[in-house]
Amino acid sequence: MTNRVRKRLRRVHRVALLAFYGSIFVTLGIAHVAHAQVLLTSDSEASEGVGGGLEARFLNEFDTETDGGDEFKAWRVALEGGVEGPVHESVRVGVRAAYQHAAYDFHFDHSPGLPAGYGGSELPRAPWGGINTIDVAPTVTALFGDGFSVEAAVPIRWSGETGARRNGLAAGITGVARWQALETLSVGAGVGVTSQLEGPAQVFPVVALDWQILPSLDLRTQGSFVQGGQAMLLWGAADSVRLTVSAGYERNRFRMDDNGIGDDRHGIGEISSVPVEVGVRIRLFERGYLDFRGGLGFAGRMRVENANGNRLYDEDYDTVPRLGLALTIPLGAPGAASESVSPSVIDPNAPGALP
Repeated sequence: MTNRVRKRLRRVHRVALLAFYGSIFVTLGIAHVAHAQVLLTSDSEASEGVGGGLEARFLNEFDTETDGGDEFKAWRVALEGGVEGPVHESVRVGVRAAYQHAAYDFHFDHSPGLPAGYGGSELPRAPWGGINTIDVAPTVTALFGDGFSVEAAVPIRWSGETGARRNGLAAGITGVARWQALETLSVGAGVGVTSQLEGPAQVFPVVALDWQILPSLDLRTQGSFVQGGQAMLLWGAADSVRLTVSAGYERNRFRMDDNGIGDDRHGIGEISSVPVEVGVRIRLFERGYLDFRGGLGFAGRMRVENANGNRLYDEDYDTVPRLGLALTIPLGAPGAASESVSPSVIDPNAPGALP
C-alpha cells in the first residue's frame, strides 16, 4: 500500500471518527468542549458503606505498519483496583491504583543507506521494549445538598521502559462539581491540571456524564487515570448480557532506558491511538462482569524524543485490529459501588498527541 493511499484512508477514518464523536456530543449538548477530561463517581455513594473493586484486562493489537514501512505488534496486561468509604455522612475518601505492562515486537524493512541514528521515516532500531506503568489516585467526594457533589482527585503516574533510570513521573489535580439533574442523568463540569514528561503542564476543562437514555440503553464515560478514556453505549433489555459500542482515546508518554544510540538514551517515547470497539458484557454476579471487545485502533501515532523532549521521530501507523478481554470483580458491601464508578480521564486533544 502506497503512502498516498494510506494517507487518503486515514483522512476517511478521521472523518468517520469525527462524525461518531459529533453525534454523541451534539446529543449531550457539549459538542464544543475541547481538551476535555472526565471524572466519574456517583453522588449517592457518599452515604454508602466501604466498597470498591478489581479489574483485570488483556489487549492484543495485531500487526500494523508505520509510514516508513516498519511493522510492529503489541499486547498489554493490566490490573486495576480501588477502595472507597465514608469519613463523614457527606464526605467519602478513597484511593485507586493500577499496574500495566505493554510489550512491543518490531520488524524492520530498512532501505539501503539508512542513517545510523534517527533521520528519516524509518526506525534505526527497536525504539523500546516492555513498558511498565503505575498509577495511584487518591480521591475525595463531598455531598452538598440534594443531588450536588464536589469531587477531587490527585492522579499520579510513573511510566517507563523496563530498565529506565531517570524520572518517569507525571502528576496533577482534578476537581469537578456534579449535579444529579434527573434520576437517569448525572452531569458535571470542572477543571484539572497535570504535568507531563519533558513538556509543559496541561490545563483542561472537565466534563462528567452518566445517562440512562432508555431503560435498555446507557451512555457512560470511563477511562484511566492520567491520559486516555472512552465514551461507551451499553444496550440490552436484561443486565445478564449487554452489547457495547465504545470510542475513545489512548495515549502513553514514558521514559526510555539508556540502551541503544546516543540520541534516544533516557529519551521519551509516546504512542497514541483512537480505538473504536464493539463487544459483549456478561454479568457473572452482582457488580461482577466479563467483557469481550474487538475493534480497530485508528489515527495511530508513534513518537520518540531525546532526553530534553526534542523530537527525533514522529510517524503515523496504519489502522490496527485489536481484541480485548476484561474481568471486573466487586469488593465490599452491595450498593457501595456501581459498575459506572471510575476515576476516568479522557483527553482526546492532548497537545502533541494527535494530528
